[in-house]
Amino acid sequence: MSVDDLVAFEERADELVAKYEHADDRGQAAAASATREELKDLLRAVLERSSNLEGPDRSASERARALYLRGPLIECTADQGDADGAKALVGAEEALKKAAKLNPTLEGAWICLGQLLWKKGNLDGAKNCYAAVTSRAPNKKASQCMSMLCRTIAKAKAAPGTDEQKEHVVESLKHAKAAIKLDVTDGYSWYQCGMAYMTQFFAEGATDPNKLSQSLQCFASAEKGGPAGDGSLEKGGVGDCPDLHFNRATVQRYVEEYAPALEGFKRAAQLDPLLPWKGEVDAMLAVLTKLDDGCAGQGPMFKPKRLLPIQKTLAEARASAAPEEYRGGSLKALAPGVNKGVCVNVRAALDATAEDMLNLHYIVVDGDGTLAALSVYGLEDGAVRQSSTLTLLDPNVKDVDATWEGRRFKFRLVRVDLPKQILVGGTMPVGLARPRLASVNL
Repeated sequence: MSVDDLVAFEERADELVAKYEHADDRGQAAAASATREELKDLLRAVLERSSNLEGPDRSASERARALYLRGPLIECTADQGDADGAKALVGAEEALKKAAKLNPTLEGAWICLGQLLWKKGNLDGAKNCYAAVTSRAPNKKASQCMSMLCRTIAKAKAAPGTDEQKEHVVESLKHAKAAIKLDVTDGYSWYQCGMAYMTQFFAEGATDPNKLSQSLQCFASAEKGGPAGDGSLEKGGVGDCPDLHFNRATVQRYVEEYAPALEGFKRAAQLDPLLPWKGEVDAMLAVLTKLDDGCAGQGPMFKPKRLLPIQKTLAEARASAAPEEYRGGSLKALAPGVNKGVCVNVRAALDATAEDMLNLHYIVVDGDGTLAALSVYGLEDGAVRQSSTLTLLDPNVKDVDATWEGRRFKFRLVRVDLPKQILVGGTMPVGLARPRLASVNL
């Protein structure tokens, strides 16, 4: 094989590997399978013709390139669960190590070796490979891989909520931003940044909602191909990536943007039906049904003989129970968004919390008899007692309006993100809990 042949093989390998990874990441099984067969044909040709470039009479650079060429081809085509495939992967790993030793500046060899080590569970080894690239010069692919790997390490090797975990997540965000800096139009880099912000929110105790806003902004840029992108796949957009839609919908579900969350899971399912979207949608629909029916006063808990005594008690206590720096208000008078300086006294008429949801849900009533949904984060079950008067401070309100398969869900929701935003019986609640997603989405 001549050097010109090697260049041609490298170009063809880069093209097919990118094509295969694109199809595989997007759950396009038929396209991935067809491309895999093309990669197998190319691998056979490479193995047949590259041996003369690996001899001691060739330059270190040529030998390194010939050895490296095997790596990504074997990685994409070998079946790790098969004996022959496992043997081929071991051979690929050895070839990549030799290539990196012969030419330490061969970035592709280090990145591919990192991928193989990662698949084997050698996370530290994979990180060393990516660091061998990024420590020498900025590299978009290595930074993208490093961002994702740091989140994997945070989940696999650090206890939830520890400083060690937080450090890994901060490093993940740093590498994602480095990749964006190298190419602001690469949607995949923006996607990694969105995932890093989402992970950081939960790793740090879910106390900074701005992290989720930044995550959603990054996901939007990922879909468009940068903040100024037009959504074209050819110009960097990754709107055909099912994981983007699934994970963005996960964030939207957490911030209770139910309409876009349902649409996001629906889009993810269209792109990759194998994603666990149905369980997510069913859980949301169960809660939406409870909240919508409750706010409409459907059920025995909302009969006048049960609510009128509660209303009378709340109406009498409205003025006296307000903290000094707040003015008393009612559920109906609240505006969408944060109602600064306002407090509203309510009582829980129904516990609507679902078993697998991320928070506590209640249907509450105020002194005027208005019903609304209350969403409480960061508290253990039982921290909010139905017998107690709840004082909502600076209520954060959104009017939910979502439709799924002909059923419309329309109700007022008050969200409590932090314990300091609610008083139970006049005091701050006890039973603080870490959000359940804290160790899931890393």
